[in-house]
Amino acid sequence: MNMDRSALWALVVVAAAPAVNAQTVNVSTNSSVTASYGATTQTVGPFPWSDLGVNANASIAPGDLTLATGGATGFNLATTITAGEVIAAGSTFNVGYTPGWSGNFSATAATGNVNSNFVYNIGPLSGSDNILNVNVSGGGSPSANLASSLNAGTGQTVSAFANGTGPNASVGYTLAAQACVIECVTVASASINLTVGTQVQHSVSVTPTVTYGDLVWISTTPGYSASAPQAFITGSSGSVANPLGNLSSLGLSNGQRFYYNILPEVELSMPISSAAELALPASITASYNVLGVGGSQSFPLGNLYSLDTGSEAFNFDATFHNNDYYSIPLDYQTCSPNLAGPCSNAIVDTTYKGQLSTLNPGDVPTTGTCGTASDCSVTLPGGTGIVGGYGIGNLGPLIPGDPSNGDVCGGPGTAYSGQCINKVVLNRMTAPEMDANSWPASLTLLFGAVAVLRGRRGSRFGSVTTTSRI
Repeated sequence: MNMDRSALWALVVVAAAPAVNAQTVNVSTNSSVTASYGATTQTVGPFPWSDLGVNANASIAPGDLTLATGGATGFNLATTITAGEVIAAGSTFNVGYTPGWSGNFSATAATGNVNSNFVYNIGPLSGSDNILNVNVSGGGSPSANLASSLNAGTGQTVSAFANGTGPNASVGYTLAAQACVIECVTVASASINLTVGTQVQHSVSVTPTVTYGDLVWISTTPGYSASAPQAFITGSSGSVANPLGNLSSLGLSNGQRFYYNILPEVELSMPISSAAELALPASITASYNVLGVGGSQSFPLGNLYSLDTGSEAFNFDATFHNNDYYSIPLDYQTCSPNLAGPCSNAIVDTTYKGQLSTLNPGDVPTTGTCGTASDCSVTLPGGTGIVGGYGIGNLGPLIPGDPSNGDVCGGPGTAYSGQCINKVVLNRMTAPEMDANSWPASLTLLFGAVAVLRGRRGSRFGSVTTTSRI
C-alpha cells in the first residue's frame, strides 16, 4: 500500500466487566486484469550459405490473457474486550482471519506468421521462391485454476501450456547456373528437396503471494485521518497481533477519549508471465557441383529456425479492504504515582459493544497495478525476441569473393576460365501437402543447395531466366 505508515508502540490489556464479541469483517478479493501482447519479429538466413539457401521471416505473439480473482477473507476481532476493562502497556488486540479465495486465468491461442523463401545471389543475378507463407496458431488456450495457490498465499507458481502443429510444405528444386554466348554451358548445378513445418508453443505462469494484516491508527475523534500515525501490522498463521503502545507519548490528558482503529486488509502481489515460441523443424541435405567439384552438407531433423518472445512479464498488485473497521473507544488514564517511571493505562468505554465503524468514501484508497482500481488492462509491446535453431548461422559464401558489383566468372587456370554466369534456370517441384499432425515423423526429403562460382566481372552480362514446374 502506498501510504506513509509510521511504527506504533506496543500495548496491553487487563480484564474487567462483561465481554462482547466483535462482528466479522468480510473483505472481498474480487479483481481482474486483461493483458494484450505485441508481436515479436525476426529475420534469419539464408542457410546453409550466405549466398544460397533458405531464409525465414517470422512473427509471434502470446494470446491475450484474462485473469480474475474472487472470494473473500473473513476477519474477526478475537481478543475479548470488556466494557470498563483497563488496558495497560504490553497487550495486543488479536484479529483472526480465514482466507476464501477463488481465481483463474485463461489465454487465447498464440498467433503469428512465417514467411520462408529459397534465395540465391550469384553476382548481379539474384532471385527467390516462396516456400511457406502462412499464419500460425498455438492450437490451444492455456488456462488454470488459481484458488489453491491463492489460498496458500506463499508464491506457488501455477503454469499452463498449449502446443500446436501448423501448416507445412514439401518443395523440390533444381538449379542450373549457366554461361551463355551462342550456346549455354552449365558451370554449376544442384538438386534441392525441402520439407518444412511449423510448431507453436505457448506458456503462461502466475505466482500469487498474499499478505494478510491490519491497518492500525489512533485518533482523538471517530473516523480515519491521513495525518494520523499509521502502521500496517502483518499477520501470520491466521492471526494478526495488533499492539497498543506507550500512550504517554501521545500528549493526551488524563481522562481524554481516543480511538484505537483496526482496518483489516488483504494485499496481493502476483507476477504474471506469458511466452510464445514459433519453430520451423526441418531436415536438410545440401548437395552441389561447381566446376566439376561436388560436395554436400547434411543436417538431421531439428529446428531450422525458432523465434521465442521470451518472458513478457508484469506484476499485478492489489490491496483489498471494505469500509468496515474496528474502532475501540478508550479513555486515557495515567498510572498511580507510586509506580516507577512514566506509565499510562486506557479504560474501554463502558458503552462499547463490539460494533463496527464505517470509513467515509475515498478514505484509505485501494492501491495496485492500476492505481485505485482492481480491474484493469495492461498492454505489453513485442520485444526483440530470442532466435534459435541451426539456421541462425551459415557456412559463409559457398564461393569466396565479392559478387556485389560484377558477374561471377571462372578464374584463371580453371576449366571454365573466362566464362561468366549470366543465366540461372530454377525449376520448382511441389509435393502433395502432408498431414499437419504427422509430418515431423515423415521427414524424408532432402534439402540441397546450389553453389556457383564467384569471380571478377567479365565482358558478358545477361538476364536471369527462371522456369517453374508445379
